[in-house]
Amino acid sequence: MNTPVRQRSRVGLIAAACIFIAIGGGVVLGAQRLIVDAAQVAHTHEVIATVDALEARLRDAEATQRGYLLTGDATYLADYRNASRALPDIGQHLQALVQDNPGQQARARELSASIEQRLQQTMVTLARYHQGGLPAAQAAINQDVIISSTAIRLQAATLINAERALLVARAQSSRRSANVLRALAVLGIPIGILMIWVVYRLLVQEIRRRAVAEDDTAQANQQLRIGLDRVERVGAELQALNRYGSMLQSCAKPEEALQLSRDLFGNLLPGVTGGIYRIRNSQDHAELATQWGTHSAVAPPMMAVDACWALRRGQSHAARLADGARCAHLEACADAAAATLCVPLVAHGSQLGLLTLSDMGDAVDAHHDIIQAAAEQLSMALANLSLQDRLRQQSIRDPLSGLFNRRYLEESASRELTRCARRELPLSLLMFDIDHFKSFNDVHGHAGGDAVLAQFGKLLQAMSRGEDIACRYGGEEFTLILPEADLDTARQRAEAIRLAVAAMQVTHLGKPLPQVTVSIGAAAFPLHGQVPDTLMQAADEALYRAKRAGRNRVEVAGGS
Repeated sequence: MNTPVRQRSRVGLIAAACIFIAIGGGVVLGAQRLIVDAAQVAHTHEVIATVDALEARLRDAEATQRGYLLTGDATYLADYRNASRALPDIGQHLQALVQDNPGQQARARELSASIEQRLQQTMVTLARYHQGGLPAAQAAINQDVIISSTAIRLQAATLINAERALLVARAQSSRRSANVLRALAVLGIPIGILMIWVVYRLLVQEIRRRAVAEDDTAQANQQLRIGLDRVERVGAELQALNRYGSMLQSCAKPEEALQLSRDLFGNLLPGVTGGIYRIRNSQDHAELATQWGTHSAVAPPMMAVDACWALRRGQSHAARLADGARCAHLEACADAAAATLCVPLVAHGSQLGLLTLSDMGDAVDAHHDIIQAAAEQLSMALANLSLQDRLRQQSIRDPLSGLFNRRYLEESASRELTRCARRELPLSLLMFDIDHFKSFNDVHGHAGGDAVLAQFGKLLQAMSRGEDIACRYGGEEFTLILPEADLDTARQRAEAIRLAVAAMQVTHLGKPLPQVTVSIGAAAFPLHGQVPDTLMQAADEALYRAKRAGRNRVEVAGGS
């Protein structure tokens, strides 16, 4: 090859190499930026969730304090103290999360201080209540309390708005990174190919004499194209993973997260089949929640936890089914040549489930890292959704009886009345009071009384329909809302419950407790009331008429 051609060829090759190196470097930097943005987005969501949890816990403390002031029930006081003790820890966690942001850290400290001030106000109110009863406690709820509550809401909103502003900025940064990646792909590839074409034209004169050199050049070009395809694929996978993580944060139910995961793996790994298992509360078995594709390995609907090496070891387990290290739940496989990957879904040290994939090729091995990253994001999403559900259940459930609490009763009564009125359907309401419960407590202690209340809650739940709403109204009083049930049906149900309570056996500390009875008042919509308060008052008056008439009986509002 003559010197000018050699020099031009060398320059062209160097230029092409520099372009591809620049493209590769740009893609890697862009991908790293996307990963950083994803982590920052997740951090922002965690801060928002912590602020919401802080507000929710404060509302729980205020609600249980009000419940105690209105009823004098010590259960509310215990709940108030539990909620109050949790607030400082949540506040410290929030300050730790925003320690890298001086402005947010200052707001977090202000919010914690305001909440501490609000707790001091609630303690003052309780002290007044203990000294002078409910009127004294009401007098303690002054303008300062309103100002403190308003300040807390404003501070929390300011903190969340600041985080949302950061979220918008980080989303814009992600879009800029994606635009850079697209620009590199759109502009860099044609320029690189053009440079290759120029080099090829320069080498045409030598092709006949350098057949071996031609083959080498063709192989080099092929490798470059493969490299570009790999870079593009990795960039697309990272974008899909980033979008997947962002959407997981917006899921309201585990089913939505599982559907997103199914779509992600179906699109990211076409031809690869898989399934996702959820571990049952008993921690001994896992149930198949979703699956996709035609499985190379049979996915049983339920399997023992110790049947999977990944769940045993707490880490991913890959194997060919022909190997000896395959999982027991894959014994009944359709093809022994299938490659499998089991990834445990673990969050906060707890196993939540299992992701299992199978493939006749090498796609599972080639995408192991991104599969692992997606599994980690799914694990955190499932853990967060589980935590949200537990917090919601705690806010609407009475912990002793397992029934809904008074707060949920007030919300549900209004909703069900509106629905039945709109559809011109009846609705009945039963109020229960366990007879001589104070005397029972005095003789058998609060622990024995709690055992009776818990057993009565189970009985009431067992004798309720799926659409009925059983609630603990307070102390030994309970309420049952019967949507679409007329007064005769409610009276029959009340009588059946009364007889069941009279036959109820309660055991405490291995010893049977004396049998108890219950007085019941019944009222119906629209006969005895058009709004929840009126209907409950009518049922309450019927209840006290039943108690005055000798207890262990059912009375209907209005003497019907």
